[in-house]
Amino acid sequence: MSTFAVTNPNTGRVEETFDSVPTQELPSIIDEADEAFGKWRSTPVEQRASILRSAADIFESRADELADIIGTEMGKPRKQGRAEVKKVAYTARWYADNAPELLEPTELPDAQGADRTYVKHDPLGVLLGIMPWNFPYNQIARFAIPNLMVGNAVLMKQAAICPRSSQAFQEILEEAGLPRGVYTNLYLNSSDAEKVLEDFRVKGVSLTGSETAGASVASIAAKHLKKSVLELGGNDPAVVLDTDDVTALAQKLVTLRTANAGQVCTSPKRLIVVQDLYDDFVSAAQEAVENVTVGAYDDPETDMGPLSSEGARDEVVERIQQAVQDGATLHTGGEKLPRDGWFMSPALLTDIDLDSDLGCNELFGPAVMVFKAEDEADALRIANRTQYGLMASVWTQDTERGQRFAEQIEAGMTLVNTHMDSSPEFPFGGINNSGYGRENAGWALREFTNERLVRINQHNLTG
Repeated sequence: MSTFAVTNPNTGRVEETFDSVPTQELPSIIDEADEAFGKWRSTPVEQRASILRSAADIFESRADELADIIGTEMGKPRKQGRAEVKKVAYTARWYADNAPELLEPTELPDAQGADRTYVKHDPLGVLLGIMPWNFPYNQIARFAIPNLMVGNAVLMKQAAICPRSSQAFQEILEEAGLPRGVYTNLYLNSSDAEKVLEDFRVKGVSLTGSETAGASVASIAAKHLKKSVLELGGNDPAVVLDTDDVTALAQKLVTLRTANAGQVCTSPKRLIVVQDLYDDFVSAAQEAVENVTVGAYDDPETDMGPLSSEGARDEVVERIQQAVQDGATLHTGGEKLPRDGWFMSPALLTDIDLDSDLGCNELFGPAVMVFKAEDEADALRIANRTQYGLMASVWTQDTERGQRFAEQIEAGMTLVNTHMDSSPEFPFGGINNSGYGRENAGWALREFTNERLVRINQHNLTG
């Protein structure tokens, strides 16, 4: 039997292991979830909202404890961990406040041939979530919370390195009053995902992860005619067209790129700078990168913690070294640090071939990569030279110019003078190899619903 394990990335030591669910127990777990769904779907929406508000209060009251859990699971600095927990609480309250109205039937007054036509947004049933380790609480919340408000039940497979946080999420929901079985944390072997999805009572799956994992899960879902939502990787551009403070902008973008050790799907991975600003930007970016304080998650001076695992750290370092061999210029960093745990120095790279590995593919780590553009048109060409399409940003003092540029970038989310934004008020998701479907806001409430058409006429057989 395989195990889920906490391997502290700050020390490299295994602290605790958890047995995964035996395959033969899955039918009974789905039984419990389906039975719970039958009752939960009939629970008044305001009662569901009340439970989520209570959960939000518990998350906030335990923010320090919960931040320490993920700090030892995947290395997130404590300040960033607390912010993540508070975002979960905000998400729960937002859906509690707004979902009841958003889930009201949609009236279609212009539909002909009936006295009344409307669409109900009914829950589908039991759903499977497959979530990653980089935002252990928020990734779960972005999928689970809106679906709990809809009335669906959730089976959650969190990443194998985050077993404590995933169980804490379930415990908090149940402490808040969620009936047992409506949300179930599963230490599920990846090889057993199909066993869950082949069950007729499981109606859909949402995965956040790699392209490989997404393609595998999507094919399984299609095989069993199940709805799927995929949020995959990105090689997100941040385009600098103009600024009155190159140093401050370089610092801001370096801070964004090194947050969570660069392990963010929407991280600004390709900084595309017009040539008039390029040299000054690279110089300022190097200073900013070299000023990043790398340390343990619980050190208050830490800007960037360890990477999530030894393998993750080593892959990033090896790909940076290969990029240099292929002609890229490494200005600073990109090395393993001589200490326990999975630490590395953040890197600054330029002169990256657009057709090379780092020019084309996502690098999930703290590498600031700067590309030179001849002008605005060339910057747009480089920005759109990708098979991904998750988030993109443009930076300029002229917001109208920025809006025109942003609307030409091929991505699910295009931002002006900001990056890495996500919140329950607006949709989140990508196109192309970055996946499909949307999370957050009303979009999340509709992804896994039966959009039931209802048409009503008076009983008049002679009319």
